[in-house]
Amino acid sequence: MGANPFWIHDPTTVTVCDEFVYALVVTLDRQAVAVTSIWSDLAPRENPGASVFEIPILPPIELSWARKALGATLDDLQWLRGSLLAYAQDTAHQERAGALAWAEPAERALALGVSLAAGGDVEGALGSNPIAHAAQTVGGAIPPIHEVVVSESLGNPVMAQAPRSLADRVARIPETDTPIRIERYVDDDGNAHSEVYIAGTHDWGMGTSAEPFDMNSNIALVAGIPAASLIGVQSAMARAGIRHGEKVTFTGHSQGGIIAARLAESGTYRTTGLVVVGSPTGTLSTNGRYPALALRHTDDVVPRLGGSDRGSGFTTIERHSSSSFGDVAGAHEKSGYLQMAKDLDSSPAAPHLPEIPTPSGTTEARVFSARRATG
Repeated sequence: MGANPFWIHDPTTVTVCDEFVYALVVTLDRQAVAVTSIWSDLAPRENPGASVFEIPILPPIELSWARKALGATLDDLQWLRGSLLAYAQDTAHQERAGALAWAEPAERALALGVSLAAGGDVEGALGSNPIAHAAQTVGGAIPPIHEVVVSESLGNPVMAQAPRSLADRVARIPETDTPIRIERYVDDDGNAHSEVYIAGTHDWGMGTSAEPFDMNSNIALVAGIPAASLIGVQSAMARAGIRHGEKVTFTGHSQGGIIAARLAESGTYRTTGLVVVGSPTGTLSTNGRYPALALRHTDDVVPRLGGSDRGSGFTTIERHSSSSFGDVAGAHEKSGYLQMAKDLDSSPAAPHLPEIPTPSGTTEARVFSARRATG
């Protein structure tokens, strides 16, 4: 086992475990299904027809002996799977205990402080989602209507093949000065499937500058109120020809991940997949109708700003960024998450993670910038 393995939180099967245990449990599940099917086929019938079970290139096997041997094998598989799941569930209980002891009280203390400073509702700070409440308290000063102008970066066309790996997708997240990249693939039957890539925060200021990818938008996104950056991405998608109800896979880093999650859950598009890296999506949840992956560095503070996960449908993969102690910026950089995605693509867990569907063919990658409209 490597010194820095991935830890995987799967909300549907394995609760929390490292990549090797995750891969083994999923493999055991598949093998158990196969063995059970063969074991059932060997069950005695009214007219069995033959008393032996023949496998090509192997001697005939007595049915009763074969069924007994397969039954013992199935018992072993189920015991091993149960033991591994017990380990994973124990790890999950420890993680939850840590959240109850440290993370959630800290979130409530933060929300309480924000509410008192801003003269907001103190009771809401003690509720089930204190981070969202704190964001809503601060976000009350953010204008509810945003005028955003989107411009396409023109130049030599960049042709793109459809992404074939997680690293392919993370690598295509653009830089923050041109934060939106769109690839729209259309098959021979005229069916469209788009890939939308969204960058993170470009301006860390709290004012309403011309930059929509700022802290105001971060707060608005966590609070669930209109955000200028989200409106900019929607405008770019419309410029790229993406229509309501079309297939779209979203990928985003940091603030771009929150935007991606909001759009994926908006019901406007037929979401086929969602990938977020280093994003504070703790206040969000997915409906489970499409595969959703969240990549996080355990030493990246930004994902923690979204609060503890509450009923999230994300399959979350975590590990340390390998940045030096105290290097907050390094732990959040997209380059680190790109390396994480490359390593995850070659992990034994990779074939067992939710599969993000991909279109086929080649298309032009279109890149957009966005600015708040000024008077």
